[in-house]
Amino acid sequence: MRIGIDARFLTHPQPGGFKTYITNLVVALADMDDENQYTLYTDRSAVFDATALGPNFTTKVVPGTLPIIGMPWREQIGLAYQANRDKLDLLHSPSLTAPLCLFCPSVVTIHDMIWYMHGNRNKGGHTQARRWGMELYYRLITEISAKRAAAMITVSDHAKQTIVLHLKVPPERVFVTHEAASPIFRRVDDENALYLVRRQHEIHSDYILAIGSADPRKNMSTLLEAYALLPDSVQACYQLVIVLTHVNLASELTRRVKELGLASFVRFVSRVTDEELVLLYSDAKLFVFPSLYEGFGLPPLEAMACGTPVVASDRSSIPEIVGDAALTVAPENAPQMAATMVRALKDDDLRAMLVHRGYERAMRFSWRRCAKETIEVYKRVRGE
Repeated sequence: MRIGIDARFLTHPQPGGFKTYITNLVVALADMDDENQYTLYTDRSAVFDATALGPNFTTKVVPGTLPIIGMPWREQIGLAYQANRDKLDLLHSPSLTAPLCLFCPSVVTIHDMIWYMHGNRNKGGHTQARRWGMELYYRLITEISAKRAAAMITVSDHAKQTIVLHLKVPPERVFVTHEAASPIFRRVDDENALYLVRRQHEIHSDYILAIGSADPRKNMSTLLEAYALLPDSVQACYQLVIVLTHVNLASELTRRVKELGLASFVRFVSRVTDEELVLLYSDAKLFVFPSLYEGFGLPPLEAMACGTPVVASDRSSIPEIVGDAALTVAPENAPQMAATMVRALKDDDLRAMLVHRGYERAMRFSWRRCAKETIEVYKRVRGE
């Protein structure tokens, strides 16, 4: 088959999210598929050599970096034109939206329904109009793309249920291919490396780790309230370190820290590389993931792969992903969260069990499996 993939996030500077998905998927496809021909459509030139993936991979740049109209113009005009000209057997759009005027079947990955149910909560400043416009584009085009797609891929059974419910699409056209922690996430016991990352980010004691942003969906405010409820002796031994994936509105979290009297105990860090994140996971005594909604939720699996006990929300897809390898809590219940954190920190037998189960749980998910199941969707679309 001649398969096109809209790989614009391969060359984007913004880490996480779509970039994590498309990067790991493409690498896994290259690792296991030397028969199909793949064209990766990026939106800018960058240091990315698709031929290193294999002789059946090529890259084409379809520009789309103009302000405001760049991405929609690229997707609906430039990418559609190039895909039709290349006479693809199918085009995979892995980031919610897809060209609407294609001569070949379309496969669309819809990771979650956050864009539909929650919208963009981080509006503000001079970019407000652009964000509003992109939110509208994502909402309208995703709904149309889903109706027209030959198949949809999503990343959890929970996400599939919400897609079927809200987009009114037949469940037999939606296929689940679970994500996985990248192979880089493995336990590191190098004391010097762990010391250096603590010093770099000004972490002065053992710590509880979290990853989030000021987006209310990430629920950092409840985590701060739960931390404030910890006994003084626990706070004295364990800082709360929060890795901010987006710094927008971080001032709100800083203000809440001051209101709770936690300025001496809470450390925000940003601009963390994956290599640094591996070290932070490995050195943390506990990882807490209080999110209210996730299509998948990679951080708990990443923490488990690094041998760190996990306390996680019991909402959306998160219980499906963590199974019995984490302690789950009601994410709005700060006292319950605090009590569970104390248990996970103080009960050595419980910690050992969570570490063991976490390793096993993380190993059940792999990008190779995700790639294999994605190829099966391609074949189904082509009737093979």
